[in-house]
Amino acid sequence: MSGKVVGRLLGAGDGRLSGLGAAICEGVAPLLGDGSRMVGVARTAGGLTSTEGQVKKASAKVEFIPVVLDLGVASKADMENALKSAFGGANVPSPSRVLIFHNAGSLGSLKYLKDQVDQQHVQHSVVTLNALFMGMVRSLAPSAAIEVINISSLCAVQPFKSWGLYCAGKAGRDMLFKVLAAEEPNVTVLNYAPGPLDNDMQMIARTETADDGLRSVFSSMKNEGKLLPCSTSVGKLIDILNSKKFKSGDHVDYYDE
Repeated sequence: MSGKVVGRLLGAGDGRLSGLGAAICEGVAPLLGDGSRMVGVARTAGGLTSTEGQVKKASAKVEFIPVVLDLGVASKADMENALKSAFGGANVPSPSRVLIFHNAGSLGSLKYLKDQVDQQHVQHSVVTLNALFMGMVRSLAPSAAIEVINISSLCAVQPFKSWGLYCAGKAGRDMLFKVLAAEEPNVTVLNYAPGPLDNDMQMIARTETADDGLRSVFSSMKNEGKLLPCSTSVGKLIDILNSKKFKSGDHVDYYDE
């Protein structure tokens, strides 16, 4: 991703677009070429406003377009209208490269499976949003190289006690993006597990995880300084994308060599 890359970036975050989502926007912005457009999608406006400021500081040549959209309740029409507005019509220059980052999701209920009452978990709205975005990209720039990055987790491949719904959601979304890689051979797809981050999600994990042992592990990681700054994980993600050593659809962890 070194050098000039004229394109658009979609940061899809079903929340405040803070933490890792904001770090992705800030970290990628300096690598985009003149005229690039970054579209940030979040549930609330607050994080979008602060992220826009961070992006402008990181690169004055990138235009940040905030889109307030709750992926948990938005209809297909809502998503389509929001993206059409963000793309700005025919006056937007055609990108040569498009990067789509999916960071939507939340921990949800951190109870043992036997104690779960609300079984709602995997939201397929992220797939709908991805399909709409790719459709618009192809209509505006048929030859653009498209890269789709799903923010995954160790929980997608390893069971965590009392995190059953979150693990199932992450594993399911990994598979959805693996299928996307199989269906779209000209699209590069990566499932990236960012490692244990020092963010709001970890704070919730340390206080709301039902399993005592797992909660203790999270607390120890915080106390011992073993949690990763979001910017550090984003740096590794950029290195992975640059290396092109992964197979489309692969699950790659921060700690993988």
